[in-house]
Amino acid sequence: MTDATALPPTVSHATWDQARTAAHAAAAPLPEQWLPLNETLGETLAQDVTAQTPLPHYSSSAMDGWAVNGSGPWEVVVPTPEEDDPRLTWALTGHEPVERVKSLGLNQATAIVTGGLVPEGATAVLRSEWGTEQDGQLVLNHDAAPGAPRPGDHIRPAGEEASVGDVLLTAGARLNPAHIAFAAVTGQDMLPVRRRPRVTLLLTGDEVDEAGLPEPGRVRDAFGPQLPQFVHMLGGQVDAVHRLGDDLEVLTERLTVAETGAESVLDSRAQLIITTGGTGGSSADHLRTALADSGAHLIVDELALRPGHPALLARMPDDGPFVLGLPGNPLAAMSALMLLGAPLLAAFGGAGLPPTVEVSLTREVDAFKSVRLLPGLAATLVSDAHPWARSSAPSAAPLAYAGANMMRGFSQANVLLVIPAEGVPEGGTAVAVPLPWL
Repeated sequence: MTDATALPPTVSHATWDQARTAAHAAAAPLPEQWLPLNETLGETLAQDVTAQTPLPHYSSSAMDGWAVNGSGPWEVVVPTPEEDDPRLTWALTGHEPVERVKSLGLNQATAIVTGGLVPEGATAVLRSEWGTEQDGQLVLNHDAAPGAPRPGDHIRPAGEEASVGDVLLTAGARLNPAHIAFAAVTGQDMLPVRRRPRVTLLLTGDEVDEAGLPEPGRVRDAFGPQLPQFVHMLGGQVDAVHRLGDDLEVLTERLTVAETGAESVLDSRAQLIITTGGTGGSSADHLRTALADSGAHLIVDELALRPGHPALLARMPDDGPFVLGLPGNPLAAMSALMLLGAPLLAAFGGAGLPPTVEVSLTREVDAFKSVRLLPGLAATLVSDAHPWARSSAPSAAPLAYAGANMMRGFSQANVLLVIPAEGVPEGGTAVAVPLPWL
């Protein structure tokens, strides 16, 4: 059983920053695992990767041509067959393996291909179009550049890219294809990672249509087509999606019973269950009752802002999964996901609290009865390494169509603006929470 004294106190009617802080503090980094390279895309690197050998680990040719020693002309040294037993000459086909030329004396040369091992003593590589072989001799032709070959021409020295002990990949990096290719080049077969936390979605609602234009009284599903991808952008991995009606018994069962097979929630080994809808207090809202009946501990109980105030974050008993309850209205749900889900998923990956930034508003926002989260469009500088890499506050435009049930403004946004109850004048500043596609 989880020690109740170790559970964080419930934060009721949390401010936007209290909600983020409480969610981030609630989770611990997941243990690291070693995975094959082809399974690490998108995972978080758990340890620095250092060079075990120089990179590249041998001096190689950057061109097809000849490895040469000296300024020429050069005697061409030809590789010899590995098998030199005269008794077997009758069986030779001309395609037998040969022993490469390992070293060159002064004014000697040997043919080499791009990436080939440069023999000891070689001072340069002469590119193929600049040389001509005649009777075992290599000479420069009329295409050769004046002074060619210069010492070191077209030789990639060992250790040019990295020395032994250099940090090649830094812990905390979200692994992309370039990281994985680099790891392979350095000789890695597996990498230590913190896998994305596994997430199960419980999409509730009797009035939801999954396709087409809904009839009056019904609504189109705004979560199924995008929430798995949204969660993935925030660092999670949705393994299962379940659709439920507004039924207390079914919801409680899904949260508590370890079913088997395709309909299982707990068998997915989720660290987080995200629900949509049912967080309010109406007769059709059952999440709070289901959590109370299950013995779950509330970490955040409602938000002191609009939209998204009915949202909650809880932990199931016995160190069970976290439960993030998102409101049923789309913008309210997306706002709550950014305040509670993003910090929680960051903590699972061992990352810090996602950053916010102060922005200057391009138009006035009127006072309201509470703090508001408004979709905003923040200006960025494409020349900067990061959109916030500047000394002065970037500007941001508050967007219209920002009701809890509206997605038009959010579809154009790259930040959520935290607007205090007293409003913000034109040119005034506000906190912006960057969306993951900024």
